[in-house]
Amino acid sequence: MKKFLPVLLSLFLLLSACEMFVEPTPTLPPPISVVHTHTNTPSPTATFTPTPTVTPTPTIAPPTSTPTMTWRQRAEKNLYEASLRYLAYTPEDADKVAQYIDFASDPHESASSACGPLTVAIMRDGGYLPADVPVHDMWLLCPGDAPERPHCAGIGDRKLRRSYFPDEYYEYTRVKESIGTYDWVNNPLEVGDWLFLYVLTGVSNYRGFDHMLVVTRIDENGAAYSVNNINHGDGFVIQEEMLYDPTRPGVGLFYDLTNDSFRKELGMTGTDGFMLIRPKEGYYPYMQNP
Repeated sequence: MKKFLPVLLSLFLLLSACEMFVEPTPTLPPPISVVHTHTNTPSPTATFTPTPTVTPTPTIAPPTSTPTMTWRQRAEKNLYEASLRYLAYTPEDADKVAQYIDFASDPHESASSACGPLTVAIMRDGGYLPADVPVHDMWLLCPGDAPERPHCAGIGDRKLRRSYFPDEYYEYTRVKESIGTYDWVNNPLEVGDWLFLYVLTGVSNYRGFDHMLVVTRIDENGAAYSVNNINHGDGFVIQEEMLYDPTRPGVGLFYDLTNDSFRKELGMTGTDGFMLIRPKEGYYPYMQNP
């Protein structure tokens, strides 16, 4: 039986990973220098100082707090600011961020497999999840609702409801349509939305994967953004990506991830739709004086 365990583990990783598995770097650089800061939540946060190999797209600064901001606006501002602490524009720095999040053990603790834990870290530091939320439980999360995911066996669904998003406070919506064709204009995402993207196998020339992300910003045009791990061809980095723009159909990560002509290193995901988890109106239980 022992000789079959490595094979079974490898199969599970391939089926449930949030990226196209790549070989880990044999020797990692020294740990990143982490500066802890205080937010309005009990959870520790980190400030990373990466050295980008390319000039990143400028990120719009979060709004300045004012006495007239609503509870929700302040919550969204805190979440966005928390997401910026995890930006890393080189694969080396992105791996250091993954190690800081501390969701697994080497050699799996890298930016290539950090999508779920990254969403938890951002939501925890932004006040959308409690300070002691189990980051590890989101690694290789596998909420299954299709015959091609028998290995999930409901485990991921139970973890989501027990450890992260209880039904009494969150709404679960399962959409079977591809994220590339879904009507985001009439069904827009909101800051704080958590999504699990499903891949439909056998429909692409490129290898697919399931993926997790949290919406961290909505701009003045209604475009949705997320800070998440991604590989555009030079290795996995962690950066802000525009998911879609309602004023520019066919533009954004959701379209790139479901279009074979743009695949390459990005892979394929969201072709089997998504699961959206959204806080019920007015529910921000972990915010303290936002």
